[in-house]
Amino acid sequence: MKFWRMQLHPSDSAQSVSHTMKSLGLGYIGLDFADPPGDLTDVDRENIPVAQRDYWEFAHTMSEGDAVLVIAHHYPCALVRVTGKYNYIRAPHQELGVWFRHFRRIDVLGYYADFVTNPAKWEQTKMTDTISVLHTPTSKSYTLIKRWLPEVGA
Repeated sequence: MKFWRMQLHPSDSAQSVSHTMKSLGLGYIGLDFADPPGDLTDVDRENIPVAQRDYWEFAHTMSEGDAVLVIAHHYPCALVRVTGKYNYIRAPHQELGVWFRHFRRIDVLGYYADFVTNPAKWEQTKMTDTISVLHTPTSKSYTLIKRWLPEVGA
């Protein structure tokens, strides 16, 4: 199992929590590009803009069973487990209820406000990218996931 952290909003920070909660409620995590390259399973990583190359990992490295720490406004929001394979749709559909074209099914394991109920004790987790696989076991996000997983029975 790999650990990830991810933001679930388009470039509309004023709607970050709204987009995040809608996506989680529907059982999806996802992302999108300003200049869509198409289905990421058909794209070479080198053909994706450098600033968005981590997006390729969403399709090729992320696996069912991986844990994802979802971040909103630089604070943990939820911990989810990936339950589905990478999916791509050419255009988001309103009836689907998500804004992104690249997505995966998830189960929400828990919400951070239920894990740490006092907001004064919330850990800030600055995040300037959309998605990152976590490689460093001593990083703040990695250690948070390790502490949180036993609490949600995972």
